[in-house]
Amino acid sequence: MAVQDEEPLIRRTAIANLPPASAEITARLIGPYLYDPVKGVRIEAATRLAGAPSEHLDNDGKALFNIVLQEFEGAMHYSADFPFARFNLGNLYNTLGRQEDALKNYLAALAIDNQFFPAQVNLAMLYNQTGENEKAEALLREVLAASPEMYDVAYSLGLLLVETNKPDQAVKFLKTAAEGLEVRSRIWYNLGLLQASMGQASEAEAALLKTLELEPDNPDYLFALADFYLKRNRLQRARIYAELLIEKYPQNPVGYQLMQVIGN
Repeated sequence: MAVQDEEPLIRRTAIANLPPASAEITARLIGPYLYDPVKGVRIEAATRLAGAPSEHLDNDGKALFNIVLQEFEGAMHYSADFPFARFNLGNLYNTLGRQEDALKNYLAALAIDNQFFPAQVNLAMLYNQTGENEKAEALLREVLAASPEMYDVAYSLGLLLVETNKPDQAVKFLKTAAEGLEVRSRIWYNLGLLQASMGQASEAEAALLKTLELEPDNPDYLFALADFYLKRNRLQRARIYAELLIEKYPQNPVGYQLMQVIGN
């Protein structure tokens, strides 16, 4: 495994790129690297363990985690004249639930470089978390005005506009994100649900069918299509997806419940 490689850079990269897992599993996989002889590997491990995963370390691990976290903070404060250091501190403090400290560091990063997009985006997400959605929307629009090809930002803005009850604007950005990140099925799913709620039936159908083209076994997408057709009294089409849901997920009661509503 790469996390056991003799080369520190490979270990560090492997830790940084471990896929998301439960807090307990993350602690079990990454915790031992707090003891790594190389500082960069220890710091990478500590930043991945910040927040919930650190709660699953044993007492010795927690003590070492706090020491390594202080090493990281010290390294970032040493480089505090650069936006990336302030950005990294903002991310750390946000993960730790220290939102005021996160805010200060994101703002400090932008004071150094007002075009530092990662800090703008993460600051927008922080504003969203704290209910300051107007500020979040303004920041995301600013990023997209400068870099319209940042489709992940378009997706985030689309979701924010759905949350703030601006569906006409939201659909525009979700469509941009879906077309720019065509293989991301969840974007098509959110777009399809929004279009269906707005009465854009043909567009919604196309988007929801796209989700199954990308992930034919996803139960959320099968249900969404069955429900879409059921609500429009297209019962034969609804039955197709309800039956597929039963076939692929026989332990899931939802498919059977759909079939009861659809009837014979």
